[in-house]
Amino acid sequence: MVRIIDKINSRRKELRFERERALAAAAQQRQQSEAAAKAALPSHLRNRPRRPAPASPPNADDAAANGEQGSPPIQPGFYYSLEFFPPKTEPGLDNLLARIDRMSRRLDPLFVSVTWGANGSTLPRTLAVASHAQRFACVDVLLHLSCTGLTNERIGQVLGMARSAGIRNILALRGDPPAGRRAWRNGDVSGGECDRAVDLVRLIRKLHGDHFGIGVAGHPEGHPSSAKGEEGRAMELRHLKEKIDAGADFIITQFFYDVDVFLDYVKRCRACGITCPIIPGIMPVQSYSSLVKMTQFCGISVPRSVIERLETVRHDDEAVKKIGCEIAAEMCRRILASSQSSDGDIDESLHVDGFHFYTLNLERSTTRILADLGVLDIPGDSSSYSSGSMRERQAGKNKIVDFVPEPANGNHQESNGDAVTGRAGRERQGSISERARSTGRRVLPWKPSTMENRSREDVRPINWSNRPKSYVMRTDDWDEYPNGRWGDSTSPAFGELSELSHFYSFSLGSDDDRRAMLGNCPLEESDVFEVFARYVEGTVPHIPWCETPLHPESFLVQSQLARLNRYGLLTVNSQPPVDGASSDHPAFGWGGKGGMVYQKAYVECFVSPGKANRLTRMVTDHPNMNLYAVNYSGQELRVGVGEGGVTALTWGVFPNREILQPTIFDPDTFLVWAEEAFSLWSTMWLNLYDFESDSYELIEKIRDTYYLVAIIDNDFASGGKDGSTFRLLDALLEIGRAFIH
Repeated sequence: MVRIIDKINSRRKELRFERERALAAAAQQRQQSEAAAKAALPSHLRNRPRRPAPASPPNADDAAANGEQGSPPIQPGFYYSLEFFPPKTEPGLDNLLARIDRMSRRLDPLFVSVTWGANGSTLPRTLAVASHAQRFACVDVLLHLSCTGLTNERIGQVLGMARSAGIRNILALRGDPPAGRRAWRNGDVSGGECDRAVDLVRLIRKLHGDHFGIGVAGHPEGHPSSAKGEEGRAMELRHLKEKIDAGADFIITQFFYDVDVFLDYVKRCRACGITCPIIPGIMPVQSYSSLVKMTQFCGISVPRSVIERLETVRHDDEAVKKIGCEIAAEMCRRILASSQSSDGDIDESLHVDGFHFYTLNLERSTTRILADLGVLDIPGDSSSYSSGSMRERQAGKNKIVDFVPEPANGNHQESNGDAVTGRAGRERQGSISERARSTGRRVLPWKPSTMENRSREDVRPINWSNRPKSYVMRTDDWDEYPNGRWGDSTSPAFGELSELSHFYSFSLGSDDDRRAMLGNCPLEESDVFEVFARYVEGTVPHIPWCETPLHPESFLVQSQLARLNRYGLLTVNSQPPVDGASSDHPAFGWGGKGGMVYQKAYVECFVSPGKANRLTRMVTDHPNMNLYAVNYSGQELRVGVGEGGVTALTWGVFPNREILQPTIFDPDTFLVWAEEAFSLWSTMWLNLYDFESDSYELIEKIRDTYYLVAIIDNDFASGGKDGSTFRLLDALLEIGRAFIH
């Protein structure tokens, strides 16, 4: 739970230090090269003055850097944020929450913003979306708040609700114009006790001091209610400066398509004394007709070059979106390059290092733009895990025929294949938004909470790694969270399972959606095995035990994991061994720079009693392994080295820090997780079928007889630095093959 302005300033400070260090290193290397070249000269030539180097002819790179043509170079470390609006229906709300979870995890935005309806009409849904994102998606939220029609008392109540939800950032707005009007007119009042946004900024600071970070709106082409021409633009800047002086921290602009207009706006802001961050608003073009309507309604100019590129495909929405993404990426490149000189120095007065994407609750366009800008890895397109031992995923695996859930009524869907739509058996292309992953370094192997009471939490059990929202909910009432070590697992109490039934439903959709994914009529155990295998392969998006697609580190052993599941070892969690990978490794890396990370091999799976017995014998024959197992009725099996206590499964060594061990296994906590894991067979799968039907009895039998088994291989050195050797998985595959044959 951090103020956005503090995050921006922290990033800028870090990047400035890195840039200065890189420039100093380059200067030192240049001096050493010149000294070496001079030493190689004959003595009578060493002190002769050097002729200046001839000016290089202009080239394409120079032109690009000046914004003339081509793609300007991108400065490293820019940030981005995403905007969403609350849907009008419950199914739409469920779908949006799942989308925010997915985009926050895959794209790693600096923050997300949630819009506000006229006169607070969307307040319950706005707060539901914002609090969910802050609490469970682990991303900082910028809550829109407009003063139109609200009393100061009501505004104070809303701020109190936001603060209670852990939200620390407010976008202070005047709000929509009076009903029936397209824009505010000079002299209009808001209908509330705060007439203008500046009054709202002052009220927030009066009520809460510096607790909230405050953003305000900027209009590069002038506010629609302002006079046109230079007079109107000057008045707009005076109002903006007044909001900043009242306590606002940063500016998010209205969307635009003319980069020159935006850059001139930044210069004019700086000239009138506005020094805070200015974040340009980027709205990807979704269709030609919507572009025309939106720009006319908001008074946004569109360069002729943009219109010409889109007019030729105006009736082809897919082509319009593709070109629209290209245009947006080009805009971002030029903005980033505008303050950067040829020697890499930055003009701080014109420095713009972030973007705010108006997503319209859609996913694919923003993902494509970020991929084009190089901040996302897209496995399957060009493997981002090809370095070291990470294997490329075959292109053919991205095209699949599968059970695909039907969207709920009222759910706004993207027509470009971004949202999962269709009936069972429909062919489905794995979209870019499904495969995208941020290239930023993870702070921890799991996404840390943004809630203030969990700010020091840095240790979690591995069991909930694929159901993090459930873990957050079940531990929400703890007074303290593990910091440095797991500690005594018997003292904190986990929340009751009864609280989780609806909470998880939006991730898997309706009963029809779940039947499409998990099977309309499974009759044999092999039908269930196939569902788990197809999840590993990516053709089933979720299973009850895994809210998210496969983690990148599992791509290394994807085919082996799928085969293991078809053998009847139904995996819900796994990680390969790693012995000293770099902390910036694309799959295994996390933590600060210059570190080394380690992890023990771990596999957690449901197995039949016969396989559980074979696994106990396997662990007995391998002195470095531990096995913990329990079934639905609570019968336990424990085999291995001392039948241990709490075990670190992931740890890291970093300069000037103690050893970090963010992921652990605790036998007692495993039993808590096992209760939840077995309950999911009932609440998320068994209840899809008629009582006493063949499918019902099949799932009931698996639930009642199978064991949940966790196996740890303590010989982490066997995996090497890239996890290429997974001895535990090989042993499990051997057992699985034995049962097949």
